[in-house]
Amino acid sequence: MRLFLVIAAATALLATVPGVAAADDPVPDPSVASAVDGYVAPPCDDPDVATLAAATCNGDEGIPSLDPAEAADPPTQAALVATASTVEAAMPSPAALPQYCREHANAYFYTSSDWLRLGQRLVANASPCVDYWISIPPLAADKTAPRCLQDDLLRAVDPLRVHVVAELNFAGWNAWRMKNGKSFTEAGRQFVSTWRACGYLQAGETWALNEMHSGIRRNLPGARANMIEFLNAVRDASGVQGIVWNIGVGQQTNNLSDYKAQNEEWLQDSGFWSAMAQDVDVWGQEAYPDMRYWGVADTSRRDRTTNLSLFLEHPLLLAENGPSAVSTARDFLERTYVPLASDAWPYTTGFGNTNYSNVDMEQFVSEQVFALKHFAQSRPHLAPDARIAFAWAPNNTCDGKPCIDPRLFADLTLTILDRTAGAIRQSYEYGGGSQMGACGEPGDHTWCTADIADAAFNPLWQDFSAW
Repeated sequence: MRLFLVIAAATALLATVPGVAAADDPVPDPSVASAVDGYVAPPCDDPDVATLAAATCNGDEGIPSLDPAEAADPPTQAALVATASTVEAAMPSPAALPQYCREHANAYFYTSSDWLRLGQRLVANASPCVDYWISIPPLAADKTAPRCLQDDLLRAVDPLRVHVVAELNFAGWNAWRMKNGKSFTEAGRQFVSTWRACGYLQAGETWALNEMHSGIRRNLPGARANMIEFLNAVRDASGVQGIVWNIGVGQQTNNLSDYKAQNEEWLQDSGFWSAMAQDVDVWGQEAYPDMRYWGVADTSRRDRTTNLSLFLEHPLLLAENGPSAVSTARDFLERTYVPLASDAWPYTTGFGNTNYSNVDMEQFVSEQVFALKHFAQSRPHLAPDARIAFAWAPNNTCDGKPCIDPRLFADLTLTILDRTAGAIRQSYEYGGGSQMGACGEPGDHTWCTADIADAAFNPLWQDFSAW
C-alpha cells in the first residue's frame, strides 16, 4: 500500500516540476567571440539539445546525498568503510572475477548531485564483474574549485570498486584563463595542481571533461586547437588519459541535416582525433534518450531498444559507415566510445524528457541498459564493449525551492537508483552477462515494458548509418 501511495503521489507531483530547458552553446556574438574563444555558456531556453548544462540551469548547488537524514548528519569515513567491508566480505576481489564474469565491465556516472548516495546504492547491489566510476562536481560558485573531503567519503564507500572522477569544467577553467591572462596549457596544469592539492586524482583515478562544447563540432576558429592544447596539458600533468562528455542534440530533433554534416566534417579531421587518442580513454557522447520517443505502447522490446540504439550509438555508426578519410576517428571511437545515457529525473529538456512517474523512469533505465548491453554484445571487442555510462542528475528545484517534499523525493529517486544498480548488475552477471538481466531477475522481465502517452519513434536517426 505504501509503495502505491508513493507512486501515486509522484504521478501527481511531477506535474508541478517545470522542465529545465537547456541548450547547446549558440553561435557566438562576433563582438565577444575572440574573448571567449568561440565559447558561450549554454542558455536555458532551447529544448533541442542534450547538455550537462541542464543540471546547472535549475540552480543545482550539488549535495552529497539527497537523503535528509544524511544531509543532517553526514556519514563518517569510518562508517562508510565499515559498511563497504560488509559488502566486500561477500564478494571476490576484482582481481579474481567469478567464471561467469565473461568481461570486466566499467560503469561511468556523471553526477550533478547525490554522488555519495549513488555510490552507496551501487555498492549495495554491486556486481563483482563491474567497477564504478563516479564524478564529483566542482563548487557551484566556482567551477574550478574542488569539493575537498568528498573524494575521501566516496572512496570509503568501496575502495576497491568505486573510483573517484574529478570534473574538469571547461567553462570554469576557460573563465579562469581569461581572467588571469593564462594560456590553455597553464589552465590545464592548474586544474591538475588544484584538484590534487585537495586529494583528487590519486593512483587509479581519472578526470572527466564537462563538456566538449559544440564549437568543436562546428569548427569555430581556434576551438579545436585550443581544446587539444587544454587536454594535452591535463593529460601531461596528470599522467592519465581521461573521460570526455561530448555535447549533443535531443532525440526529438526534427532537422538533423546540419548536425550530421558537421559531424561528417569533424570525423575527417584526423589531426584532432589523433590528439584525442593521446589524451582520452573514454569518449562519452551525451545521448540522452527522450521518453516520448521511446515508450511507444503496443510495440516490442526489440523495436524500442533498436530505436534507442540508433540514437545512443549514432556518432559511432556514422564513423563506421564513413569513407577512408575517417579512419583515424573510427579507430579512436571503436576503442573509446560509450553513450552517456539518461538517469536524470525529472526533466523536460536537456537530459531528454523524463517528466513522468518514477516507475516509468525505472522502466526507461532498464531498457536503456538492455539496449546498451545488447548493442555491445552484437559486436565483440568493439565499442562500447564492456562500458556503460549514465548521467545522474536529480531535479527537485522549482524557482529555487523544492518542488516536492525532500523526503518523498529522496524515496522516489531511491527506487530509480536501485533499479539502475540492479539492471547493471544483472545484465553483467546473470547468464554470463546477458542483456536480459536488465529487465529483472532471471525469469522475471517485468521492467522491460513501456507505455508513454502519444509516444512515437523518430526515424531520422536511421540516417546516421550511412553517409
